[in-house]
Amino acid sequence: MATRTVIMLIHPILATIFVLWLVRQYGWRKRGMALRGDERKQALARHQRHGEWLLRAGICLAIVAFVARAISGMIVNDDWTSDLLPQNLHGFTGPVGLVLLWLVVRHGRRTAELIEQNESFAVERTKHGRASDLMMALVMIHSFLGLIYTFQVI
Repeated sequence: MATRTVIMLIHPILATIFVLWLVRQYGWRKRGMALRGDERKQALARHQRHGEWLLRAGICLAIVAFVARAISGMIVNDDWTSDLLPQNLHGFTGPVGLVLLWLVVRHGRRTAELIEQNESFAVERTKHGRASDLMMALVMIHSFLGLIYTFQVI
């Protein structure tokens, strides 16, 4: 059972780092308003790069969670599929959050494209911001539920 516990704790540990990174990324609005000129351009490029990396990291984090659940199923029930389906609200909100993260990145990409083309980007930027607000609310709920679930695993 110690092996299962260690395997099941990999996801929460990585998720903590991921959530801290997301919170820092989410703080861009406030930080970005204070910047001007080249400093803002560099910070915006970094924000865009980190958004792309966060999407990839989120996908990897979801894969880690599924692999951990598959291994747990093998250890406990001798069947890797036995623990794959979500068994609580935390398990259901993860894939939803991943879809929201994808939408945030998609709207961010579209905003950047419109800026490059010197077209109006206000509506797309608003969609990007609202999607990120919704995603962060879900991340906090998902994280809290994950914390509770982690105590059950331990």
